[in-house]
Amino acid sequence: MTRADIRELPAAWPSCTLGGWGAAWIAGACSPDHVIGALTASAAEHVIDDHTDETAHTGVLGLLALIRGADEMIVRLPGAGDPAGLPPAPATTAAFAAGEVLVVGDAVARSGGSGPLALIPSVVGSTPLSGIDDLVCRWAVYRYPQPLDVGALGSGGPSAGDLEYELRQSVRDAAELFAGLGGGARAAAVGDLRARLAALTLRHQVPLPPAAHDDARAARLVDSAARIEAIVDLARAQSVAIGETAGHLDAVDTEFRRLAGLARTARAAAVNATIAELLRSSR
Repeated sequence: MTRADIRELPAAWPSCTLGGWGAAWIAGACSPDHVIGALTASAAEHVIDDHTDETAHTGVLGLLALIRGADEMIVRLPGAGDPAGLPPAPATTAAFAAGEVLVVGDAVARSGGSGPLALIPSVVGSTPLSGIDDLVCRWAVYRYPQPLDVGALGSGGPSAGDLEYELRQSVRDAAELFAGLGGGARAAAVGDLRARLAALTLRHQVPLPPAAHDDARAARLVDSAARIEAIVDLARAQSVAIGETAGHLDAVDTEFRRLAGLARTARAAAVNATIAELLRSSR
């Protein structure tokens, strides 16, 4: 990414956006236009690729039709070596490839005959640096073949308090990494790095909808996760090499993976807490 590329980047994590704002819509806290507006930050057009033979819905309104009857929704952000509780299935394979999925417990899943829906986004464009107006988000829709406890997918992880504490320390670690990016560089180059960091942080910052009770901790988790992941993205793009030995480089890569994994866990926890509160308020 050069200075010329520092512009409005498309928002990452559309599954988180749909989960949060979709739950707000189900709870009557926002209109469909609010959901559409939030999702267009990721791509101008949204298309449904149905793998269930259950729906002919299209576009964002089609996505809302799919989640309309949900009583449970949860975001999972699987990564290398971390399936995020998802069982082996074509939906999980697609979720691994995308790095995200919104799992939806609907009426079919409640009947017990099969599992929940899996909505998996993939943003594509004419070039890697396409503007938002040129991008299309394709939502692959799967259904897990076996019943799956949607609520249990998010259980067993660290508490929000523990995550916040770990994030606080990791933000400092990531800040030290960022400081190393500009070591010995001219002031203009350092300024360029800061501009790129700001753009990437905004890209990773999931917009949370208004919930029944403002959750300051969820907002802090999302903000810290965005900053950490932005630094990791920037460091990887810069091909940062701290140290000269292969062992040291392996240690740096391990630290990158740890920071990115923590950011994913914190982001999912914050979004899922918001979803759960909004769906409770709709009952």
